[in-house]
Amino acid sequence: MARRILVAIDGSQASMGAVTYLGFMLGKNPRVKIDLLHILPDIPPLFLEPGESMAEMVQLQDFAEQVQEQDRHKGASMMEEARGILVGAGIEPAHVRPLIREPSAGVARDILELEQEGTYHALVLGRHGMSAVDRFLMGSVTQKVLQHTKDLPVCMVHGDIEARKFLITVDSSANSKRVLEQAGWLLAEAGPMEVTILHVLAPLLGQEMASMGTGLTDMASTMEQRQIDDAEEMLSQAKTYLAARDVPAVAIKTRLETRAPGVARTILKEARGGGYGSVMIGRRGISRTKRFLFGSVSNKIVQQARDMAVWVVC
Repeated sequence: MARRILVAIDGSQASMGAVTYLGFMLGKNPRVKIDLLHILPDIPPLFLEPGESMAEMVQLQDFAEQVQEQDRHKGASMMEEARGILVGAGIEPAHVRPLIREPSAGVARDILELEQEGTYHALVLGRHGMSAVDRFLMGSVTQKVLQHTKDLPVCMVHGDIEARKFLITVDSSANSKRVLEQAGWLLAEAGPMEVTILHVLAPLLGQEMASMGTGLTDMASTMEQRQIDDAEEMLSQAKTYLAARDVPAVAIKTRLETRAPGVARTILKEARGGGYGSVMIGRRGISRTKRFLFGSVSNKIVQQARDMAVWVVC
């Protein structure tokens, strides 16, 4: 089955880094198709002024047309650069399609409209990619896309990524199933890679009960062990799921953290300390402690991750 991925580029180093990451992850895969999307800048407000005379109005229109032509030329050049990166990484030339679009409802909405067509399997953006009008600043286009995408996993790429190590975070929510589904196809397409499935069990209910009184210590210990047993079973099932989808079982490790000071902090520490190039998290995976709400764990990881790609699954 062919996988079509949409990557938004604005000519910045960050957006070209996202293109490079895709080539690094999925190069030489004949089933991968990539659409390169560039939204042309809006006409500068100055050129929309009526002018004080007909001559001035004509002059402003001429300038506007010149600016638009320059923008189209720049767009075509960056498309060629991005296409060269992907083809050089092994993507079939016929599988790279440039899409240069006139601005419509705003960059984020224009991107989301393409998502609604239902033809894509993932959306990739460069984090901190800044055009002349700062369109890809975190909190602007990126934040809107992350908050409003409905079906696609969104990948945010920051910096240069060279490690073929993939960290998948799971919890007890229903959203974790979708995280594993998305990780399954991506890893199957990406080829050989070290994979770790991480679950952060914090805070433990047993610890909270024990702190309330000595009479609850035995019950707290039992509940804590039950939580650990359930988490280990969940990790085992997650590994089995990925192995059944052509991810080599020998390349999959599981890790359970039971004494974590915070979920986001623990995930970031593992990702950095373990030298992972990619992390996949759930956007709306709500555990019993509601720690995976977007705006909390997911948001912190997206904002604080450095030199890695963060895949956010809704």
